[in-house]
Amino acid sequence: MTFFMQTYRFPEPAAWGPLLARPAAAESPAVAARVQEIFAQVAVSGDDALRQLAQELDKAAVADLRVSAAELAAAGALVPAALQAAIRQAKANIETFHAAQRVVEAPVETQPGVRCWRRSVPVQRVGLYVPGGSAPLFSTLLMLGVPARLAGCPEIVVCTPPQADGTVSPVILFVAQLLGITTVVKAGGAQAVAALALGTASVPAVDKIFGPGNRYVTAAKQLAAARYGVAIDMPAGPSEVLVVADASANPAFVAADLLSQAEHGPDSQVVLLTDSEDILSKVQAEVETQLAALPRRDVAARALAESRAVLLPGPAELLDFSNQYAPEHLILAVAEPEALAAGVTNAGSVFLGHLTPEAVGDYASGTNHTLPTSGFARQYSGVSLDSFVKKITYQRLTAAGVQALAPVVETMAEAEGLHAHARAVALRRESLEQAALAPSAPETAQAPAFDLGALVRPSIRKMQPYSSARDEFEGAAAVMLDANENSFGSVGDRVFNRYPDPQQRAVKAALAPLKDVAAGQIFLGNGSDEPIDLLVRLTCVPGQDSIAVLPPTYGMYEVAANLNDVRVERLPLTADFQLSAATVEQLARSSAKIAFLCSPNNPTGNLLDPAAVAQMLRRFRGLVVVDEAYGDFAGAPSWTTRLAEFPNLVVLQTFSKAWGLAGLRLGVAYASPAIIGYLNKIKPPYNLSENTQQLALAALGRADHLPGLRQQILAGRTWLAAELADLPVVEHVFPSDANFLLVRFRPDATAVYDALRARGIVVRNRTTQPGCAGCLRLTVGTPAENEQLADALRAIGEEHPAAADAGLGALVGNA
Repeated sequence: MTFFMQTYRFPEPAAWGPLLARPAAAESPAVAARVQEIFAQVAVSGDDALRQLAQELDKAAVADLRVSAAELAAAGALVPAALQAAIRQAKANIETFHAAQRVVEAPVETQPGVRCWRRSVPVQRVGLYVPGGSAPLFSTLLMLGVPARLAGCPEIVVCTPPQADGTVSPVILFVAQLLGITTVVKAGGAQAVAALALGTASVPAVDKIFGPGNRYVTAAKQLAAARYGVAIDMPAGPSEVLVVADASANPAFVAADLLSQAEHGPDSQVVLLTDSEDILSKVQAEVETQLAALPRRDVAARALAESRAVLLPGPAELLDFSNQYAPEHLILAVAEPEALAAGVTNAGSVFLGHLTPEAVGDYASGTNHTLPTSGFARQYSGVSLDSFVKKITYQRLTAAGVQALAPVVETMAEAEGLHAHARAVALRRESLEQAALAPSAPETAQAPAFDLGALVRPSIRKMQPYSSARDEFEGAAAVMLDANENSFGSVGDRVFNRYPDPQQRAVKAALAPLKDVAAGQIFLGNGSDEPIDLLVRLTCVPGQDSIAVLPPTYGMYEVAANLNDVRVERLPLTADFQLSAATVEQLARSSAKIAFLCSPNNPTGNLLDPAAVAQMLRRFRGLVVVDEAYGDFAGAPSWTTRLAEFPNLVVLQTFSKAWGLAGLRLGVAYASPAIIGYLNKIKPPYNLSENTQQLALAALGRADHLPGLRQQILAGRTWLAAELADLPVVEHVFPSDANFLLVRFRPDATAVYDALRARGIVVRNRTTQPGCAGCLRLTVGTPAENEQLADALRAIGEEHPAAADAGLGALVGNA
């Protein structure tokens, strides 16, 4: 038997050093020198250097470095349908995994009057390096492009090596088109990294460079970071895998895993660790057998020559060696992988058990395959959604916060000899102590203490509520003759002749622990429209009082006001549909009784900044209603978690959206027991039917089903947003935290709406809403419905290529 891998039996830990080394380490000075030459060449000659190096290193003559729109459009026809379907499924899995990494962090009050928070902002310009060479890695573009899109990076530049004929792999172009990426450059190797760092006529300079590559690409990324101040994801060089196999391992599986990395390139490295002599010999035999059948056997054999098989005494030594090696990929082909995995401290990605090959992570399980190599897993993580965003911290102090924190800061600053720091705090403290700041200044302005009694209409405070028979007598008795029911009525096998519980006690008891609130903080209504209407009735005197809304927003707030003869104050959101400091200040001075906020907003789909909402809750004298009808799709903490902090807060939710129970018409209001008590006082006596209550209880009993429903919607939203992003008729897809997308169409959204309707597809025309000119709102449907919508919009653009000039005027007649 030929031993393709260097084999070591029971080496002492003191002798592990050479076994932990990567094969490229000895050549690093020469690699670094060549990379510096390439950077200098690109800095001087720009595009000409890229063309010259493409000819020299890739044997490719490249005239136009940028992939044209025609090349992108033609790529799909060159990719087999089966491969397209596989790519779409992989994309959906990657989107689902990375979308779950979105976190909206709630502000933290570190001490009274000191509030700190953090916000994620996308990196503005990112460069994605996609290896081409002998094996174009289109999967890398999925792994980098999907999180870049999810993060909202405005500019994405892809560099990939040209093929010998000067073209780019059609599969890479198909993936770029699928992701809506239009800037693709025919440049590979260290020269591509140099172009992304320095910028050329054809390659925009970027803020951060992502992607794996050979030792030259890795050295180029490190040079870009060290000398030119361009961030990188990590040092990601030649691919590597370490397999830990015990006696339970399948030798054929292990050999296949080793070869799957060895075939990447001659500078890849694979390592087998085992405590079984039998496994060691059987894996070596399998490697020899399987290698002979590989199309890339020459490449794999060269990699195996620099790879190792190590026999060690037992699990402790196997784990210790692995952690010191810090592999890019770690496969635990052992009987109890979870137990061993608990001790892993250094690895890029871990694959547990005999049925989990590293190849699934490379392509389609959902995790990212751009991982640290060469031992950098000791310091770096793999690419994630966080890789494409910056975390910006914020803080704001009230007068009380300054007075409490100033002595701490002054003492520490003076101890470090930084007296200007101390003085910056001391000046504010002294100014407050001398009452030099105007009482109305924003830093110290405080709303009067919330007084619910003063907010409620006097007539309602004095009214005697209607008391139904079931309110007076709770429970059941042998003979119930108190409610004038029909004792003989029924519908089929269901009995509805008795009145339902007017206080919905069973539903509230089931809902309360799920939402971590008390039953006395819950009001159940006939849809969320009922509590909206009741809140207006509760607080606003007809013909006298007003509510505040922030359009574009849910229309029922104004409908409820109009029905109750209540004025509406319309205050502006910012251009990106956020709550500005000026608007908060305007609300603080307003005499409105209620301010309605929709977050995620309808029709825009975005969450309102929690810090701005909290400021409004502190300063506004009336009720603040935060409508979270779409909150289950956002992944942000619900405002129900802050009911104790804000006595004027009312949170609205619904069973219509994430629960998939729109036909049930069940809405929920969460608030203080005092506010809930008033709502119960004025509600209709039996506002929820027996059927609604029973179905709600059944749904609450299956609450564990909710995450699955939510994930289906989120995956559909991600897929639809990516499909629409590059369509000719689509100008902009707004980011969404809801189960719909707000999309701006060109040149005439109403004509697109009519053309869709003529094809049997109905969406919502929002063109008349403030800030939504040219926009349609598209609900995320089933996968089949989403595909029908995308196909219809694609057809509208393709059938009318001159639409931008003709104004789409003929679309409806030709649909």
